[in-house]
Amino acid sequence: MNPLDFINITTISLILMFIGALGIIWLVKPIDKVIMFAVMEAGFVLAVVAFKYLDVALAIALFGPISTIVFLLSIIKINEIRHKNKENMNQDIHTMDNQDNLDNQALGYTKKSQFNQMGEKDD
Repeated sequence: MNPLDFINITTISLILMFIGALGIIWLVKPIDKVIMFAVMEAGFVLAVVAFKYLDVALAIALFGPISTIVFLLSIIKINEIRHKNKENMNQDIHTMDNQDNLDNQALGYTKKSQFNQMGEKDD
């Protein structure tokens, strides 16, 4: 038996879909997920062609790049939202620190007077 008999178009398409699916699950970076999505999509198109559904393969070939572009746009938007939330959180923390300092100044507290109230010795 020839070992090359195992390698046919259906087997290759299944391997590509399996590698793409595992890559999407395991990889962390969004751009790597897009690459693995393209590998999985290539395996799917190859499987559809292997089963001779050429009209469906044509539709997949037309809509595949459009779905990849939409996927990339969503990744860009998610990164923008995360960046904006990070900036807002840093700004809120800075604002809260300033507000605490203003409250302490209004009450007449300083760090030294707070320690004195706790019963510690002055230096």
